[in-house]
Amino acid sequence: MEMYIQQQQGWPYLTWNFKELSYVLGEVRNRQGRLAGKVNLLGSDLKKELLLKSAAFDVIKSAELGGRILDEKAVFLSVAQQLKLGARRQPVIDSAVDRMVGVAVDALLNFNQPVTEQRFLDWKKGLSASGEEVEYRLPYGSNGIPCFRNFSPVPGEMKHFVQWLNTAHATDPVVKAGVAHLRLRLIRPFDTDNGRIARTLTDLLLTRADRSPQRLYSLSAQICKQRDVYNRMMKKARNGSLDITEWLTWFLYCLETELIETEKSLTRVLEKSKFWEKYRLIRLNERQVKMINLLWEGKDEGRWTSSYWANITLCSPDTALRDIQDLIRKNVLRRKQSGGRSTSYALN
Repeated sequence: MEMYIQQQQGWPYLTWNFKELSYVLGEVRNRQGRLAGKVNLLGSDLKKELLLKSAAFDVIKSAELGGRILDEKAVFLSVAQQLKLGARRQPVIDSAVDRMVGVAVDALLNFNQPVTEQRFLDWKKGLSASGEEVEYRLPYGSNGIPCFRNFSPVPGEMKHFVQWLNTAHATDPVVKAGVAHLRLRLIRPFDTDNGRIARTLTDLLLTRADRSPQRLYSLSAQICKQRDVYNRMMKKARNGSLDITEWLTWFLYCLETELIETEKSLTRVLEKSKFWEKYRLIRLNERQVKMINLLWEGKDEGRWTSSYWANITLCSPDTALRDIQDLIRKNVLRRKQSGGRSTSYALN
């Protein structure tokens, strides 16, 4: 008969081999520091733009993992408004999206506030799938017990879990984030949305580890890329032992991968910013600006011929060639290879 981890003697006291985690944990902490250093090099407007993208995609990808596809425009608008990133106040596009974003913003901005049972209940309310105005259950039943999943061990487990969350430990905060994520998924306090609540809690704890709400990476986005592995790890942990070293190892490698990808992206953003600063006084037409920005995005590398330029900008081949030759004279572009019409170009 299959035995769940909660049925094992010793639950909920989970264990792990810190020696096995030490290398990847060191890499994660190092990369977090490097990323924070690069964030400090960003200008105010660029930092706001990247924070908006990161927070919005975190909401979008976490919802996608939970089986919901959100309107990206509505998410971006709500994030911009709730984080006060310079967007003018506009009518709410979708109240459900606004509530979901509110949960993510709470975890981001109020990361140092205690995580209470009421906060979990508020997150659950905010993540409601209904887009219409609804009346939610009272957060506490008539007997004063929190309205978690209706079987007796859960309220006690949640009280114990909340107490553990708000107690200072010698455990590295990044490791604690991984433990908390798994432990909440195992307790499964609600009928739905446990995954999204666990990812929200993880975001909060990782923000604590960073000691700053200027978090430009999204673990939910990386988990979404590795969804099949994530689901297998969850299933394995649910039926495994109290030693969660394997889960934590995967969690840390997943986080490291996201930090590496974010750092590469941020490096490119900084290089692009320096590029435009260097060429700020050079006169360029709209077609040239558009194509240079596309080149910075790294799209269709190797296909940047004059014909391709003409197709993208909807101009004649002669006009495209004049645009390109002008940029070569200004030392913005260079020829990659010769060969008549097959000649391609790249940023210099």
